[in-house]
Amino acid sequence: MISQEEQPEVTMIPLTEVGSIKWTDARGQKMRELRGDIPLMALAKRLTEFEVDISRQYLNRIETNTEVKNVSPELITALCQVFGCTLAELLCLKSTKIVQLGIDNCN
Repeated sequence: MISQEEQPEVTMIPLTEVGSIKWTDARGQKMRELRGDIPLMALAKRLTEFEVDISRQYLNRIETNTEVKNVSPELITALCQVFGCTLAELLCLKSTKIVQLGIDNCN
């Protein structure tokens, strides 16, 4: 178990402000686990329901982390919707301390 001092700290910002999300082997393995027995072709088709157009081949590369270093926040949020999981679960952030910025909305 990670102590409070060792937990990485995360600052919350809207995903609309993020260009890409770092992808890791652990995240690819988690995606594979969450996908279960859904075929990659069926997953690609389901993602189009969330306006994410992606090939079965690219989904396979994401799962196996073959030269994939970053993915779009749109893909991540669509995967969470399809899998019925949280963003923290898919991104393996369950032991991460999340801090929300106390910023005025730039009024």
